[in-house]
Amino acid sequence: MWLACDWFVKYTAGLAQGLAQHGCGVVLVTRDHDEEFGGKQGAMRDFVSRTLAGRAQHLELPGRVRDRSGPRAIATIRGVRWRWQPDVVHVQDSISNDPRLWLASSLTAGRYALTIHDPLRHPGDRPPSQSARLLQRILRRRAGLVFVHSERLADEVRSSGVVSAPIEVVPHGIGEGSPSPLPRKPRLLFFGRISHYKGLDTLFEAMPLVWDRQPEAILTVAGEGQVPAHPVLADRRIELRPGHVPEAEVPGLFRECTCVVLPYRQASQSGVGSLAKQFGRPVVATRTGGLSELVDDRWGRLAPPEDPVALAAAIAEVLGTPGLAEEM
Repeated sequence: MWLACDWFVKYTAGLAQGLAQHGCGVVLVTRDHDEEFGGKQGAMRDFVSRTLAGRAQHLELPGRVRDRSGPRAIATIRGVRWRWQPDVVHVQDSISNDPRLWLASSLTAGRYALTIHDPLRHPGDRPPSQSARLLQRILRRRAGLVFVHSERLADEVRSSGVVSAPIEVVPHGIGEGSPSPLPRKPRLLFFGRISHYKGLDTLFEAMPLVWDRQPEAILTVAGEGQVPAHPVLADRRIELRPGHVPEAEVPGLFRECTCVVLPYRQASQSGVGSLAKQFGRPVVATRTGGLSELVDDRWGRLAPPEDPVALAAAIAEVLGTPGLAEEM
């Protein structure tokens, strides 16, 4: 197996780990940047090393697209690629950010699989460059097989008119379950990169209504990005943990909460929601994108996007109904 990505390193390293554990020989190709790991130098390499634990080979492209050492690194990786002769080449949609990953992986039309995480750009996200958009379009059009993580995303890919390959829907998946007892006081968690499309402002609007029913409830907001200004931030029941959260601290955040909230105004799927399931925590999410396939009545509650009243009611039901959060 030959796997390549730019972003989604954590995801792709986990995929490599799983394939290796099932007896596949795997080569993972990434860029060498640490942006997905809070910019801490060497953090990406350390994470991949721990995840793969020597079961798969990891190759890196140095620096930015125009880095002078790029051509030599591309040639080296292409040499490994041709010696390896993989049965399957599987790339993430994010390689459209850096055409060197395409060249290093020697992609041939119809001969590679492609995972598309986000068929549509999220509202508020910076648009990609013209060259990145063109490369993404070519990458999608020439794929031999496309993976997405929900039926809703498959519909979005089909409606784009770009993809002609078969589309396989594979649920996002979770790690091995490790539930723990719920905290004594109700605590909500908003976790991950903070962006406009994730609707943190809607959650802030909902919190006074939640406190009307659950006055002890605490909301923890943890992640990188610009927290939207809101009067609710003056309340001591809002706890902010700005910046990248190191991997070692993530389990503690989930185990300290009663419920994870995904108040997204638009979504594809959610790795945060999958983490919540892994740690045995119910999820209150909005009915958008693939979230309605991730969350059902067994796991949590759904509310319409950008509706703080409905969101507050769903949160209050999970926190306030005796035994419900434990059952979920």
